[in-house]
Amino acid sequence: MGKIPRNLSDKDMFKGWQEEPTIEETMLQAAEPKKAARPQPKRATAPEKREGAYQTYLSQDAIDTMEKLLLEIKLDLYKQGISDYRVNVRREGNKILLDHVPADGKK
Repeated sequence: MGKIPRNLSDKDMFKGWQEEPTIEETMLQAAEPKKAARPQPKRATAPEKREGAYQTYLSQDAIDTMEKLLLEIKLDLYKQGISDYRVNVRREGNKILLDHVPADGKK
């Protein structure tokens, strides 16, 4: 074994040194390819055409209008102090009605 040189910086002392992998690192590296193999879920963005069963029946303008109105209802409910609610869907003749009911059952 040779002499240890003095007055070296930290960078110079660790030059050429390779750390041995730990068991945890080895297990994580073995698991990484499995994570990468899974497909990532597709996220819808505004410019993309949205997919769903309602696309068959509704035009894009009707969908946009409905989303806008639902957001307005949500904001109105929030102003009334109702933040937890559910939406009941029902049909009356040729109409589809959406009722927003507080989750605790009070109207």
